[in-house]
Amino acid sequence: MFRILYLVYLSAGVVCGDLMGLFRLRRSGGRSSAAASSGVAGGVSGVVSRGKPVKAGRYGGFRDFLYSRFWWLGKAVLSSYPTLVNDVRTAGMTVHPEVYACIAGFAFFVTVLVCIGAMVFAAVMMALVGLPLMVFIVVVAAGVITPFVVLVLIGSGIPRGLASSRRSGLDLEVPFATAYLTVIASSGMTPYAAFERLRGAPDIFKRLAKYASRFAVLVGGFGKDPLTALDDIASRCPSNMFRELLFGYAATIRAGGDVVDYLNKRAQTMFAELISRIKAAGERLASLLESYLAIVLLVLLTLNAIYMVNLSIAEVSLPGLGGPSLFLFSFVLLPFLSGVMMYLADALQYKEPLAEWRPYIAFFGLTLPIAVFLTFLTVIPLYFPKIHPFYRAFSPIANIFLAPAIAMGVDEAFYPAFNLALVWLIATIPSAIYEVRVSAEHKGVLEGVTMFLRDLVEIRKTGLSPEKSIIQLSSRNYGRFTKYLKQMSAQLALGVALGKIFQRLVKRIKTWRTRVFLFILTDAIEVGGGTIETLESMALFAELADTVEKERRSSLKVLLVVPYIGAAMLISAITLLAAFMSGLAMGVAAYKEAVMMILPATVFNCYFMGLIAGKVSAGTVAAGFKHAAMLMLVCFLVLLASPLFKAMAVSISGVTP
Repeated sequence: MFRILYLVYLSAGVVCGDLMGLFRLRRSGGRSSAAASSGVAGGVSGVVSRGKPVKAGRYGGFRDFLYSRFWWLGKAVLSSYPTLVNDVRTAGMTVHPEVYACIAGFAFFVTVLVCIGAMVFAAVMMALVGLPLMVFIVVVAAGVITPFVVLVLIGSGIPRGLASSRRSGLDLEVPFATAYLTVIASSGMTPYAAFERLRGAPDIFKRLAKYASRFAVLVGGFGKDPLTALDDIASRCPSNMFRELLFGYAATIRAGGDVVDYLNKRAQTMFAELISRIKAAGERLASLLESYLAIVLLVLLTLNAIYMVNLSIAEVSLPGLGGPSLFLFSFVLLPFLSGVMMYLADALQYKEPLAEWRPYIAFFGLTLPIAVFLTFLTVIPLYFPKIHPFYRAFSPIANIFLAPAIAMGVDEAFYPAFNLALVWLIATIPSAIYEVRVSAEHKGVLEGVTMFLRDLVEIRKTGLSPEKSIIQLSSRNYGRFTKYLKQMSAQLALGVALGKIFQRLVKRIKTWRTRVFLFILTDAIEVGGGTIETLESMALFAELADTVEKERRSSLKVLLVVPYIGAAMLISAITLLAAFMSGLAMGVAAYKEAVMMILPATVFNCYFMGLIAGKVSAGTVAAGFKHAAMLMLVCFLVLLASPLFKAMAVSISGVTP
């Protein structure tokens, strides 16, 4: 969200700068094209002086124009947010903090003017056409609050949000980058050169490669000494883990200590801290999931019961809860709450920087279109009268899906929910199968590369070169990693350089950790010849990373059963309630309307619970496809057994429907 807002802000600044530059160029008769083009450059840089702000040039950009005219607003914003300077710097925003403060102040100023205009317009409408007082109060309240919301969002929210995003990304890469630095430094390369080599891996260390590039520019371009450059990078870094690593790295070099030993111990400490963070995240996620299920179960059951009583028994109905409000709650609010739950789970969980998009492509390209199309054909017609042309056109297709329900004697009011569960079950199965195959491939490759690195160390001790050791190990079975190992062996036998082999493999391997360790292996062999000590360190870090992954799975696997229990309780309770109310309903039409509203909404929310089950247990929403399909199967079976629920309700109540 913060990245989208920041990109919109950048685009607006560049476009406005271009328009103002072209307008001024036209007025000046095109005397200076270079000056007109400075609108963009000036907008990026900003004009700052120690004393009084320097006014932008005639052809300055939009941001320079704001700074030259509204610098006093920027001073006010900086006095309100003294940490804004550091937030903008750590967020990596390409704008001077004082210029950004002016932009935030200008946005606040414009919002105040717009809100004042809206309040005046509301007052005039109330005087002329009798606008309700409540509407006027809402407009006034929104007019007072909105400018401050805009100021907080732009002045503090966007920089801190971007900094938080960069911090979380860096925290994921730093332990593995530290392992890389340890291995390369133990190969005999200088610490500075080892850190600078990270810029050659932007596909693996996406964020750290930028800091390595900045380090190379500061040392090679600006002539700073490496220690000063490291301190400068550390001061601009939002990640405490990376900052402490750089400060300790520089302090060890200044003191003449053993850099390799420092990096080795630091990397092991980071992996240990990562395991502790995963355990703590699992506990927080369990509490969050319990709260979510409590809200969904209690509120949905309560509202559904009240709504069913309202429609079925008019004498005891309560005003205020109708179809529109229940529809809004069941089909809008609860899915939104499920989305928030998945977002919070994503924020709490450990995840790798490289995302696997193939299951999502399968879902949005195959499952979703099929599900929507079949829902239109088999569920929507059931809400029309039987004499309606739409029902007559598509009821034969709907009846094909309803054949099991008709055979079991399921009530007609249950038909929409039955077809909805069956349709989404059928549509989700292909994506679920594909996701299972992709997950198995990733898991097999990770396990195979870990075993391969350990065996490589052992066979290297026999005296074989690293290249011949890889060729020798290609005859062994390492699961899903075997095919990649055979390709490496075949190309090494032909004399292809290991670096080129890695560049080809990295495009085919979708697992981030496998890419990391193959990159470390390649550089370790190219730089230091792949000594036994170097490969031993690399194998140790691979085993530590495997321990982290196993700890993550074990801590989250327990949470998998919670959404299953919640969804099973929800659909069973609603089905039993509907079956019980069928014997007490005073009007058949009202009862049918209530059931046809409640049960499909319950099935719909059970599908989201399946997605949440995948998110909390495996860390990805795609892993929830199979759980969503399983819950649709549960809903299908429960609805198919609804005549048994109805018979049980009749035996308990003694009322014959």
